[in-house]
Amino acid sequence: MGTVEAAYRLARRAIDRVHGYGVINRGGRGVVGLIDVGSVGPLPDPWHQRSDLVSHVLKFEPRDPRGEKPRVVTVDAALWSEPATLPFYIYSGQAGHGSSLFREDQDYVRQNFETLRTLGPPQLAETWFDRVQLDHIEEIQCTTLDAVLADRVEPYHVLKIDAQGAERQILEGAANYLAGGDCLALHLELFRLPLYRGITLRPEVQAMVDDLGFSLVKEFPPHGTFDSQNDCVFLRRGAGGPVADAIRLAYEL
Repeated sequence: MGTVEAAYRLARRAIDRVHGYGVINRGGRGVVGLIDVGSVGPLPDPWHQRSDLVSHVLKFEPRDPRGEKPRVVTVDAALWSEPATLPFYIYSGQAGHGSSLFREDQDYVRQNFETLRTLGPPQLAETWFDRVQLDHIEEIQCTTLDAVLADRVEPYHVLKIDAQGAERQILEGAANYLAGGDCLALHLELFRLPLYRGITLRPEVQAMVDDLGFSLVKEFPPHGTFDSQNDCVFLRRGAGGPVADAIRLAYEL
């Protein structure tokens, strides 16, 4: 870690402590149950800053230890469309970030590199091939969100997925949850470029979500190498009440 990055992290932690960012149910006002798939580090934005609106969290990250604390449950498994044992590809760059259930598509990038290199941060484009060198492959257990929620009694209202291209499969494994009345919003990181082999791109996932009764209400600026992905927020059509109001407040809708 460089000196500048280390100083930035120290400053951020100091700011977090002053404001209470990341403290779930800060002030006793939390009403939103949050599912965080692909959880790494603190709560995802905007919920880290608006942790006062969060009542409880269910986190999924196969490389984190399983645990259950008051208001935070961590599951050390990946989510998929069905229970399965699948290869998990760990890439060398960025301390394993970007690791996925899918292989990076170096052929696609190589064939289109002269166009792709003009998109997004130049330093990410120029180092992409180095960062996606495969470090190793792990076999991991996958389950479905419906299977996990079958053993939980608390409601969850927001499903946030950052799973490097596995959004469609995770949603397929959450059919019962999405058909019920608890889920009011989806926050999905969706790819517009096929940087991983076999992933479902944004138009198809967005059409699937629309068929489930959710409308796109916010799109964040593109990010990642080649500006390849956007965070997109979908709200259940007709959602109302205190929880829906808290979700709108957090996302500034």
